[in-house]
Amino acid sequence: MRGIHRAKSTNRVVSDNRDPYRILLLTSIGLAGLCLIAAAYVWDITTPRQRDAITGSGAWSTPRIARRFDFPLLPSEQYGPYVQGISGELTSDTRYGVQNPAWGNQRNCFLDSDGNDVPFSQLFHSGVDLWALNSNGQVILGTAGSPIHAVADGVVTHVQDAGQDGYIIITKHRLQDGTERFIYSAFWHVDYVQVGAGDPVNLGQVVAQVYDQGGNSHLHWEMHTFSDGTLLFPPDTAGGRGTCNGRVAGVGYTWDDNPLRAHPDYYGYVDPIAFVSARIE
Repeated sequence: MRGIHRAKSTNRVVSDNRDPYRILLLTSIGLAGLCLIAAAYVWDITTPRQRDAITGSGAWSTPRIARRFDFPLLPSEQYGPYVQGISGELTSDTRYGVQNPAWGNQRNCFLDSDGNDVPFSQLFHSGVDLWALNSNGQVILGTAGSPIHAVADGVVTHVQDAGQDGYIIITKHRLQDGTERFIYSAFWHVDYVQVGAGDPVNLGQVVAQVYDQGGNSHLHWEMHTFSDGTLLFPPDTAGGRGTCNGRVAGVGYTWDDNPLRAHPDYYGYVDPIAFVSARIE
């Protein structure tokens, strides 16, 4: 059995007494190193989408003034909205501000003044759906995986998991049209998210990819003046009577018994194609 040698040197006694602590320290350092290696390996094999769930949000900053805008899918002439009878034959029309019967009589979150469900066929689409187009302007099945670019300089405010619909990214853009104000771009049906809430982005920066939904793969793109759609619809509107509120990103549709407040413009939505087209240099 090893003992403590006291006969010759006090220093030797102190040194021998510290041996167990040295072993413990070296063991701790070794385990910490292994943990760092393992963590680096896990980080390397995770997708950006998984990393976003791990990291949460980045450092917040004030966005610089967005002096230029561009389209989220580039080159822009290779992507466009599905327009019935023009770019395809489906009974849906996803241009901004028009009724979208894509889901027929399925229910949504709106209730009319009698408490009845308002079907999708009566709703106003509050954004633009972009699809890959061929040289003749017809929709083709090639939108999934397309890189999505920031439409302007800004700061990401929300990255929301929408389950089977992929992710939603909302970015805040600072304008200066006489007076300083803000506008928000929102992308739905995205995957492989490259940014988190609080991250600054630059015009043209790739922030995600179009989510693979098979033949329904497309980018839903909105521009709006509100930052948070949690209480977007007042209580006496169809959205307020239903279950539409409580969704940070909004619901992608609007409708109301009163035609004056049914249109997306009433709730702060802006025609994204017209808005960006007017600000491309």
